[in-house]
Amino acid sequence: MQPIIHKAAIALNINPVSLGISPGDRALLSLNSDTTISVFVERPSRLPLGFGKPRVVLLGTLGARATDILLPALECKADFRVRIIEVEPAHISRTGRASVYVSVWGNPADIVRPKDSRVIFTRSRINDPVPTKSDD
Repeated sequence: MQPIIHKAAIALNINPVSLGISPGDRALLSLNSDTTISVFVERPSRLPLGFGKPRVVLLGTLGARATDILLPALECKADFRVRIIEVEPAHISRTGRASVYVSVWGNPADIVRPKDSRVIFTRSRINDPVPTKSDD
């Protein structure tokens, strides 16, 4: 695996500090029907002694640039390793809003879009044979 996106910001839907998200946590990507990419994190069960299933929580969505890069690979169900690399709480941020950044690793061959085969030469009337009277 190689780095595909070194650092991408997430448009947050929830406060990351209240979820206890920290750098190094695993994240999951999901392609939505409107071609946006949602980022989910898996949180452990809140039951005592670790009983119960872990819950998957929607953290937010990736930006347009990261979506353009990852869209072809997510359409063909490529395998990614996504990790939270930075969490900035609202009280530390200059903007007053919390922010979370992720790193995406995968196979670079998966993100390459198939190129359109363009015709170099177009058909022209110059090279066409002259129609005879019987062809009309």
